[in-house]
Amino acid sequence: MKLKLALAALVIVPLTLTACAKKNDAPASQEGQAAPAQEKITPEQQAAIDALDKPVMDEKNTDISESVANAPAEPATPATEAEAAAVEPKQDKVH
Repeated sequence: MKLKLALAALVIVPLTLTACAKKNDAPASQEGQAAPAQEKITPEQQAAIDALDKPVMDEKNTDISESVANAPAEPATPATEAEAAAVEPKQDKVH
């Protein structure tokens, strides 16, 4: 009986200490860092970013054509049934 009680204590005590421990909301490594979104980006920096973000279409890039790659996206799936009902009549005219 004492063995079972000791085993139960060994199982319950760590769980209790873990559940009652003080939670640290911010990790220590991120406390002094500022968010990068707060930095000001100059027009020269934005131009350099935009130049890097554009893909290069060359003769080796043949998996999809440029017209397909630059085509507009399809409409998103409606979140609610009411939105779906509002969109359905428009789609029936297209097909």
